[in-house]
Amino acid sequence: MDAARLPLWRRWAPFGLLLVTPVVGVLTGLLVSGPRGHWSGHVGSGAAAAGQLLAVVTGAVLARRQLNVLLVVLLAVVAVGLVLEVVGNQRVAASIWQTSYGDEEAAAIGPSFDGFESGHALAETGDMLVVLGGLAFAVALGAFRRVGSGVAVAGVVLSLFLPWVLPAVGVVLLLAVLLRGTRQAVRPDAASVTPPSGAVT
Repeated sequence: MDAARLPLWRRWAPFGLLLVTPVVGVLTGLLVSGPRGHWSGHVGSGAAAAGQLLAVVTGAVLARRQLNVLLVVLLAVVAVGLVLEVVGNQRVAASIWQTSYGDEEAAAIGPSFDGFESGHALAETGDMLVVLGGLAFAVALGAFRRVGSGVAVAGVVLSLFLPWVLPAVGVVLLLAVLLRGTRQAVRPDAASVTPPSGAVT
């Protein structure tokens, strides 16, 4: 069915992937209580990474027919990075759980707690993988003409967004566009239209 003839809600439904992380964040805020501090910031970052991981995996499964081996590998790199972010942020939060230390206090006192520094290092490694994987995924989608150049550029720009705030947002957007099926690239079947039989005698 032509995407232009789909009901409005079905055309925009794929962008519901962008709502996964806010929902996870709200649920985390309701379930985790205590004084605000450096630890709660890492809880929020871990929740954001977990929500984005769910969105990426869901989008990849739904869009699997439009993904080749390279694109799947790049998504796997992003997913691994998100897992490292979740684990690293959880480790930091657990090391100073429900304390009121601010960022400066945590930087001075935190290293004395087990898991504080290793958690930060793990989360930073995850950040790097998410950014690099997201950039490569956006470039590859544009090169394979799965999306238009404008969408690919938007994916690149969003992949550079602060990964500890909202990681892989560019990847999730690109997956939503793939699912929506609206390519700005030239359709491969556009040049294969045959004239009706009998048109030329």
